[in-house]
Amino acid sequence: MSESPQDSTADEYARQFMPPGRRGQPAPRQPARDPVEETVAVEETVAVEDAPPASVEPVAAAPAVSDNGSAGQSEETAVAEPPPPARPASDNGARSVVPAPAPEPWQDADDDETTPAYVEANDLFKIYKPADLEVVALRGVDLEVRAGELIGIVGASGSGKTTLLNILAGLERPSAGGIRVGERDLLDITDQDLVAYRRREVGFVWQATGRNLVPYLSVRDNIELPQAIAGAGKRQRRERAEELLEALQMSDKGRRYPSELSGGEQQRVAIAVALANNPPLLLADEPTGELDTNMAEDVFRMLQRINRRFGVTIIIVTHYAGIANWVDRVVRIRDGRIGSESYLMSSYRGGEGQEEEYLVVDRAGRLQLPREYVEQLSLEGLATAGMDADTGSITLRPATAPHRSRERWETVADD
Repeated sequence: MSESPQDSTADEYARQFMPPGRRGQPAPRQPARDPVEETVAVEETVAVEDAPPASVEPVAAAPAVSDNGSAGQSEETAVAEPPPPARPASDNGARSVVPAPAPEPWQDADDDETTPAYVEANDLFKIYKPADLEVVALRGVDLEVRAGELIGIVGASGSGKTTLLNILAGLERPSAGGIRVGERDLLDITDQDLVAYRRREVGFVWQATGRNLVPYLSVRDNIELPQAIAGAGKRQRRERAEELLEALQMSDKGRRYPSELSGGEQQRVAIAVALANNPPLLLADEPTGELDTNMAEDVFRMLQRINRRFGVTIIIVTHYAGIANWVDRVVRIRDGRIGSESYLMSSYRGGEGQEEEYLVVDRAGRLQLPREYVEQLSLEGLATAGMDADTGSITLRPATAPHRSRERWETVADD
């Protein structure tokens, strides 16, 4: 039976756009066989077990016979490896595709320290030069994100969080440092590779819903549009759209237009559009900035469900105060640097957990103290540091600069 052109397109699409390491490769196709032929093949295999090896004749269906006609496997191997079962044929005669296995849920980085981070920023800088003025937006950012992780980035306006997200999306180029996403170095990348990266390997959700959706296209057409640009077949586009709508609980709204949806529903569709080409990385810039609390929690719940179901890595920039309840960790950025990370620790009494914050020490040994500590201890200018060898605790104290002795100044004057 000849291979269906649509199936070839689907297989090629799956190999090209499936997130690396998160889904299995499509299973190789086997030609469909008549059930009667399968029964005969099994009977012939059993006959090989009873007959002496020297009397066995080459049989194409028997796995115990090698290409040159001799018995290439033992009797136990011939029975243990029967021919593959027949695949059911579809109504139009095309063979059905075996679905890829479901992705594994994200595991803590402590479980596998040898696995490299999927997103890695090393001493990253971004400098804007409007006219003759230079503005440093990022000042040596160090960040690692594991594949399949769900994190939130918070910070005050102008702290550099949106700039970091734009660099990860390929919308802006960094000025210095290192930035890697998967196997791509975003600091040293050609324009052609950058277009392919934005089209296939990263999805972006804007804060304003008007930037995410085409108003004169239906919900389903909006989801299929990025796939059509990437060259996916019609059947593949329709199946992917239905899968995303079902995952976002919007299967009954596929024929509606964006103007007929609420703000929360429009953001759900925007997430589906960003995931249309099955990218391994999803970026969201203030996805709940124009929504109320209930709709915001609904969007975060959908992002969490997408992360667990499809294994996609998600980075969210937000001002939402309760983001720690929906993500694996929260990264706080201040003045262009990563200042701290926080995790939601579960309580043994049940109910809501407690958020624990940890300072981040970068590779150069730099850290940012919380502003309240600096104000309370008056740690401006110089400070002395001490370390307790028994407990490993470090103590910081305000200090003043020592004055040069009069004797030294007199010695310098005589010279």
